[in-house]
Amino acid sequence: MAVAVIAAAVADPVVEFASNAGWFGPGNFTDRSNLDVFPALAAGIGVLVFYLIGSARAVLAGTALPRRLVSLVPVIFVLQMVALFAMETAEQFIVGGHVLGPTVWLGGPIFASLALHAAFCLAITFWIARSARELAVTTLRIIRLIKTNASFAAHVFEILRPRRSDERCFRQLVPVLCRIGERAPPLLRT
Repeated sequence: MAVAVIAAAVADPVVEFASNAGWFGPGNFTDRSNLDVFPALAAGIGVLVFYLIGSARAVLAGTALPRRLVSLVPVIFVLQMVALFAMETAEQFIVGGHVLGPTVWLGGPIFASLALHAAFCLAITFWIARSARELAVTTLRIIRLIKTNASFAAHVFEILRPRRSDERCFRQLVPVLCRIGERAPPLLRT
């Protein structure tokens, strides 16, 4: 789910940019708004973080992801299209107050949009799968750091009151007999 939402959030502005630039020919394929991209990307990263918190050790052991990652790509692509439809439809309701058309959520002509989204699905799926070990190691380090900070904060430290020092404060300078050198250089004359 995380990979699908991230892929939808990354691919959507690219497809809409290409459509708005006229690369797909004349036609109005988009709602000319990218209001949905950042919230969707944040949601996808949040889902990925929760997944890594729950299964970081399994990722490091090699049991969290299947050996043949290609078997997950069709499911991820379907989830990506569902996420894209949800985020674009919600954006159209927020920006325009209604749905703009049956295929406006794709951001371009059907085949071009599906091809670009499929390319992003493959790229982001394999990129996250390739980075899974490093992400899991980093997640475990952060969890360990949070646990250490929490246990450190749980210790009660005694606040020490300042003590009066028995040492005397000398208010007068004591002259010291020594020879430093010759006289100081003369001041610059103005």
